[in-house]
Amino acid sequence: MNAAVSDLAEQAQHIYQTKLKAELEKHHLHDFVAIEPISGDYFIAKTMRDAFQKAREAHPNRLTHVIRVGHSVAVEIGFSE
Repeated sequence: MNAAVSDLAEQAQHIYQTKLKAELEKHHLHDFVAIEPISGDYFIAKTMRDAFQKAREAHPNRLTHVIRVGHSVAVEIGFSE
């Protein structure tokens, strides 16, 4: 991961942890939130694609970071027994 993307992810995680987590986990558990860390704007949707699209529409020239509310990762790949 390049440094710019890593910084973006860290900034977005910081915004999530310090400003959004408590409220979003109460009302939007398991949804996705796309965070644009320069503005602090965030966009909630039921799918990762929709959250990303909302962020892209608002900030077409900026990168965003998507987090699944209440989870340690946005997407889990695999299966459980």
